[in-house]
Amino acid sequence: MSPPHSVHTVDARAALEFGDAFVRLNPVAAPAGFAPPRLWQRLAQIGTGHALYASFNWIFDNVLYVWVVYTLGMLQGGALMMAASGLQCAVTLVVYQRMRIDWVGTGLLAEIRAKERRTRLERLLVWAGNRHPLIIFVLLCVFQDPFITTAWFKQGSFGRLTRRDWAIFTAAVAVANVYWIFVASLIGQTVATLWRLLSAFWS
Repeated sequence: MSPPHSVHTVDARAALEFGDAFVRLNPVAAPAGFAPPRLWQRLAQIGTGHALYASFNWIFDNVLYVWVVYTLGMLQGGALMMAASGLQCAVTLVVYQRMRIDWVGTGLLAEIRAKERRTRLERLLVWAGNRHPLIIFVLLCVFQDPFITTAWFKQGSFGRLTRRDWAIFTAAVAVANVYWIFVASLIGQTVATLWRLLSAFWS
């Protein structure tokens, strides 16, 4: 007979602390009988997913986000858009986990780690993932978004979202939005200044 609290013990061990994500990233073992998709299928999934998501993000970040921050200011507008960004990325993350399709391509690093022979680029990716995960975290927050960042650190795993995952997500929301609030404010001020100059020139 199994111990009465074995399930809770396993869940507690699975829910890693936030700092552990930056210390050791282990590849997720593939289930028995798993057949990886062909290269063209994988590239099609990743390319289609990123294209659709990037199109939505461009409108959200460069139009809506900039307009709200410029109109309401960095504090009020920034707080509003940080909440909207967090909600949008959280919903996307949950849907992505339930889809169980790695269109983000986050499982590639785990697959590369499992290889016996790696190219120079693959060795570089593994080295960066093992030695400098904090740098990868910041770069993903700056150039992608909290959803992509959290999905990357799950490395293609579609298990339940743990406290570790939500801790990474929360930190990513803060870092990504603080950065983009300043960028959005700068873009808004620049566009407004150019518009005033053009209006004065043509008047």
